[in-house]
Amino acid sequence: MKRVLLIVLVLFTLIALAGYMGSLYNWNNNSNSFKSSIAAAETGYKENLAADMAWRDTGKMIKEAKKLYKSGKNVAAIILANKAHKQTVNATLQTILAKTAGPRF
Repeated sequence: MKRVLLIVLVLFTLIALAGYMGSLYNWNNNSNSFKSSIAAAETGYKENLAADMAWRDTGKMIKEAKKLYKSGKNVAAIILANKAHKQTVNATLQTILAKTAGPRF
């Protein structure tokens, strides 16, 4: 009985969340998703360049994502833009850690 009740509760929760998310976001519009992803990646990359801690391939990934988007491969462009953004976040974390690196006395 407890198992059935738990399954029903989980299914109800998932259905309610799916209905809420469906009305909150237009899942068919990839242009807004790409624009926000690429903007976040470019902003982070500029910050990393200013701190001299930009990773080697991030700029290439941003350019390639823009090329993919222009050629109509929206999903691949969004995935690559998100990867580039993830690299900028990791480079920022590396910058913070690099400030505290060195011998401790």
